Amino acid sequence: MKWTTRGIPADFLSAGAPQLNDIYLIVNAVDGLASGAYFFDVAGQRLKALELGDFRAQAAHLALDQQLAGDAAVAVFFLADLERWLGSLGNRGYRAAQLEAGILGGKMYLASYALRLGATGLTFYDDEAVRFFSPHSGNKSAMFLTALGRPAKPGLT
Repeated sequence: MKWTTRGIPADFLSAGAPQLNDIYLIVNAVDGLASGAYFFDVAGQRLKALELGDFRAQAAHLALDQQLAGDAAVAVFFLADLERWLGSLGNRGYRAAQLEAGILGGKMYLASYALRLGATGLTFYDDEAVRFFSPHSGNKSAMFLTALGRPAKPGLT
């Protein structure tokens, strides 16, 4: 998480400004980390447990009922406060949030592959993903989802 959230060069982000997207995770099988729903505090570089438990079925459902998210070690959701970003960036706020989420997700792909893990982007139920992480997720909108972990079949990356 540290390496993938170090920011991106973009004209819509000033130096030291917060990311447009917040990062929420459903952790299914990560060594040293209890299964559950988490928020990643980018500024503090730490995870905050929102609720502990087995959420594999919910992860799969949120990913348009694609089992990959439930089978993954972790499903990472990028959520943005569009009202805030539309207010400061105008109509460009939505595109900027989407672009940033895609780039950060792509950086997670690269980090996963470097660690010989797998990664895949998935479609999702937007409103249900936000509701799952409520009340912490507030008025945010789902922008991107990537699932990370060891490939089920040897030799796949």
